[in-house]
Amino acid sequence: MIVMIPEKGKPILWEEMTWMEVEQFVKKMDMAILPTAATEQHGPHLPLAVDTIDCYEVAKRISARLGIPVLPPICYGCSQSHGDFPGTISLRPETVTRTICEIAEWLHKAGIRRLLILNGHMWNWGPIYSARENIRYDYRDMQVRVLNWWETTEKTMKKLVDDCSEQPMYLHANIAETSCMLAIRPDLVSMDKAVDDACYTTFFEHRMDQYTKTGIAGGAATKSTKEYGEELLSEVVDQLVEKIKKGLTEEPANKDRKS
Repeated sequence: MIVMIPEKGKPILWEEMTWMEVEQFVKKMDMAILPTAATEQHGPHLPLAVDTIDCYEVAKRISARLGIPVLPPICYGCSQSHGDFPGTISLRPETVTRTICEIAEWLHKAGIRRLLILNGHMWNWGPIYSARENIRYDYRDMQVRVLNWWETTEKTMKKLVDDCSEQPMYLHANIAETSCMLAIRPDLVSMDKAVDDACYTTFFEHRMDQYTKTGIAGGAATKSTKEYGEELLSEVVDQLVEKIKKGLTEEPANKDRKS
């Protein structure tokens, strides 16, 4: 039987393998990356697919470095908070949770025992962590980790939230997201439509259409550059790779292990 040998330095995409290749591949690599993202408005200058494109790109770069297969991204997330901006497509939180759990079920059948859920959309947190709890209960031999792709060092995270560091929940379509898109898909960015919409802090968490007319929050979008985007992506991937390496060799927790 001829089995695909992944080309060094290129991402391994789950959907491009045959079932026979998966069967052989998981014997040596039992970890997979599931990107979770969204289809939602990102201001007048960015496409609806920003979260999916950014998260998938980071996942593929990690795959190219570590040889971990990347699953097709979940392109719909919990985006109800955007309100009435046209174009946004949202799933209910319980739907996102169930989708992830059912994907995990089939991954477990295929032999995957380590699952990294790489998140690309802030408001997916609730349903994703709920899915994690179900997975940990249903599959005692599966190790699972939820990691936001921007969850790296404090220095890099500060760059990503720029002038909105006091209230990162209002980070959206700002200089960081715009710059990353310029580095990945510049053809989808309309910089002539970018505006610098100021951010501010609130006690309650409001819908996007309640506090911004443009859909932008975080400011400085007009200062975005391809170079800054590549700098951010490179930093993030370098830092995530070092974290994820540990997961490739970490043994499952053992209740009999001595402290």
